[in-house]
Amino acid sequence: TREGQGYADALTVFPATDVLIGAEEIPALTSELRAEMRRHKNADAAARVRVRAQELIDALESGAAADFGALMPLLVNTTADILDYLPAETAVVFDEPKRLSEALDRLVKEHTERYAGMAERGEAFTFAARQYADKNEVLGALSARRALAVQTLTTAVPFFSPLKTFSVRSSALPRYRMKLDILKEDLGNWTFNGYRAVVCTGNYERAAALSGELSDEGIPSCIDRPETKKGVLLLTEELDSGLLYHDAKLVVVGSGDIYARKEAKKRIRKSRSEFFSAPEVGDIAVHEVHGIGIVRGTKRISTSYGTKDYIAVEYAGGDILYVPVEQMDVLSRYLGGDKKPALSRIGGKDFERAKQKAKESIRKMSFDLKELYRLRAERKGFCFEEDASLQAAFEDAFEFDPTDDQLRSADEIRSDMCSEKVMDRLLCGDVGFGKTEVAFRAAFRAIVNHKQVALLAPTTILSQQHYNTAVRRFADFGVEIAVVNRFKTDAQQAEILARLKEGKIDLIVGTHRLLSADVGFHDLGLLILDEEQRFGVEHKEKIKLLKNNVDTLTMTATPIPRTLHMSLAGIRDISTINTPPRERIPVQTYVTEETEGLIRDALIRELSRGGQAFILYNRVESIYSFAKKVKDIVPEAGITVVHGQMEEKKLERHIEEFYAGKTDVLISTTIIENGVDLPRANTLVVIDADRLGLSTLYQLKGRVGRSNRMAHAYFTFKRDKVLNEAAYKRLTAIMEFTEMGSGFRIAMRDLEIRGAGNVLGKEQHGHMDKVGYELYSKLLKEELGEKPAKNVQLDIRVSAYIPEGYIENSAGRMDAYKEIAEIRTLADRNRVVGALEDLYGELPLEVENLVEIASVKAMAEEIGAEEVLSDKGAASLVFDSIERFGNLLLHDAMDRYRGYVKATAAVRPTLEFSAPEKDAGEMLALLKDFLAIPSSFAKKSEKK
Repeated sequence: TREGQGYADALTVFPATDVLIGAEEIPALTSELRAEMRRHKNADAAARVRVRAQELIDALESGAAADFGALMPLLVNTTADILDYLPAETAVVFDEPKRLSEALDRLVKEHTERYAGMAERGEAFTFAARQYADKNEVLGALSARRALAVQTLTTAVPFFSPLKTFSVRSSALPRYRMKLDILKEDLGNWTFNGYRAVVCTGNYERAAALSGELSDEGIPSCIDRPETKKGVLLLTEELDSGLLYHDAKLVVVGSGDIYARKEAKKRIRKSRSEFFSAPEVGDIAVHEVHGIGIVRGTKRISTSYGTKDYIAVEYAGGDILYVPVEQMDVLSRYLGGDKKPALSRIGGKDFERAKQKAKESIRKMSFDLKELYRLRAERKGFCFEEDASLQAAFEDAFEFDPTDDQLRSADEIRSDMCSEKVMDRLLCGDVGFGKTEVAFRAAFRAIVNHKQVALLAPTTILSQQHYNTAVRRFADFGVEIAVVNRFKTDAQQAEILARLKEGKIDLIVGTHRLLSADVGFHDLGLLILDEEQRFGVEHKEKIKLLKNNVDTLTMTATPIPRTLHMSLAGIRDISTINTPPRERIPVQTYVTEETEGLIRDALIRELSRGGQAFILYNRVESIYSFAKKVKDIVPEAGITVVHGQMEEKKLERHIEEFYAGKTDVLISTTIIENGVDLPRANTLVVIDADRLGLSTLYQLKGRVGRSNRMAHAYFTFKRDKVLNEAAYKRLTAIMEFTEMGSGFRIAMRDLEIRGAGNVLGKEQHGHMDKVGYELYSKLLKEELGEKPAKNVQLDIRVSAYIPEGYIENSAGRMDAYKEIAEIRTLADRNRVVGALEDLYGELPLEVENLVEIASVKAMAEEIGAEEVLSDKGAASLVFDSIERFGNLLLHDAMDRYRGYVKATAAVRPTLEFSAPEKDAGEMLALLKDFLAIPSSFAKKSEKK
């Protein structure tokens, strides 16, 4: 029986599908689907489409419910976007429109390629893409709305033509870093000049303490009372950084500007590979086998064997490749040309052909390099002897405590000089990090061995600076020093060169004048090059001839990409100084519009603390009229002008006047880029910074901040000027790399911006674009004799991944995955584990497994294994050749593990392990302990 449950006033019946199709629409739909079935020539694609289309036709004709979502593009003639659902008066705000435009173009291209690939494979109907709004229609609708664009730098707005442009004249504040005396002085000046000063302290205790200190200085203040207009407003809120808003006469100081913030997490990376960052989600990446794709993120896959993470990489046509994280070392971030590269197709031959062409081209190019290094290897260099007591006396006379990096670099150079090989070492360290002292220690060693030393600098000013520094440093050791540059008359130069040839000069400093035909040495033993890349082509050829016979040390702060490329590829030995001298404070860097107010504020601020300032103005024809303008803006400042076309004696006199403190501001062209070392000068203003290269901008920034005083660098561009793409990237980079020791990364970014165009010439550049910079470097290393590591296939059935609860940030996880995958020695393993523990705490079991898998992979590579399989109670090592069994250490390991392992060569040479009582984790540990015997994993030590 059926029992009534009551009555309802209304009943709602929902349709079985959200796509409602009228009877009159069915014939056209079935006709379109039948046409779709005939469109595909590929048999597999046609079969897929036929099955799906027939299912829909049957459902339409029978009236049955089905998933009709695929037919939406045929049912709806118009598309809708979010603007259709917003009132007509709604305004649209674009945050950084240039970046939005780039992201939009990228997404549209990726989306189009994905649908095209799916349609080609029969996984989607060809009409599927019609359901999406046309990009240009959406942009047209956007431009019809009221719009506001907010951007950091002045660039063309891609989405609409602004009727009006407003420039908010604000500038960043310095980091006070607990220097409350400077903060109090600034607050006093601001309030005196009518500015409303607001200070965020982070909590009440800080606010109360600061209020008391301000009161002692006679500066009124109040806490959390914004209605009070008098004095300094102290807020208990947190704010990372503040700003100075000139037009509103408002200054806001952030708590992060004043108080010590948490130290930036130290990076895991330390090796050469640190300069190739791990690819992040959305980055274009290069897989060594499958080619160029886009990283889409990580995918965690759980099976009965355990849980692992895989890097999802999308290729042409929407195909996804899942790369096990333990093999992430085969994946690198793409670095190549300015244009976005075409994505590779999985299983396609194009990438393999591109690799082969790159190899052939490298082979031709490397012939000359190999010949050069063969000749250098055949020629034995002078083996310098170490006079321990004299060398110690010289080093002890250094007025500062050397950093650990300086000591390590000096030791690496000593090892080179005291061997029979001809040294060719690159010493890379940021401006002011102490490269010159390291070079002088090498020079002293050569002089003690009765050899002459030549120090070449690209500019007159830099050579004079080195000479002055050398005279002071060697003053107590009886070293004869001279300089040859355009500050010397012809007669003076002739007299110096005669003494040089007679062996009466120990250390000669000079410009390219030292490369002239009339220059001869009595017995040259060491050549020191400062910023070699700044010499001309002809001079570089002469330097190359000189380097063949003598030990060479090249110093640079921002190695140009070619130099950097050769260093990273292992062609040259490299020493790096990454740590600044004690008490050195990073330069406060600002990128802003050029205004008279900015110039006055910057100069007055520096002059009021008894300092000096540089202004870089790189146009000789109008430099004097610009100097007059500066004098009008800051009449109280004494100004000196210098430029490269100035008569030698006048140039020398003007620089000496500035050095002596007789003037306050030095207005100069880029001749001050290298060589002006003045601790009292701590403000730099660069005019038209958008016209200068990134390396030059970075060198200029190094002219200030060479003491324990806070320094300021202002990189300016003309008001309302629209910056081009390259200038925008350069100025963004100079803002990004504010920490000390950024020179190496600046060089890598310079390479990225310039599209690697000048690394190895046009032909090589083309090949590098096809395969990416890092893979190109690997191919070059292989061609130059470095044996490539085998790509061991792993099937280790334990849970191995980095939980989100351990490293929350996805970029941090990717970085850690790449670093773990690159473990090659026990020292690598210990360093990575130590860094992870310092940063994130004790390793979870899954991360421990990941590290052990990487260690097993490294050891298996070394002994020639092709495959490693490990599971509960069993494991195996598969080798590429029966000859591998001839390894005596492998026999030793087999002997020690006699009860667990046996050798077989039935199909392929294999070591089979059996331990039924052990779980999967214990088998992994057994395998690792076994491999430690025949490999040198634990015996290799990281280069100090």
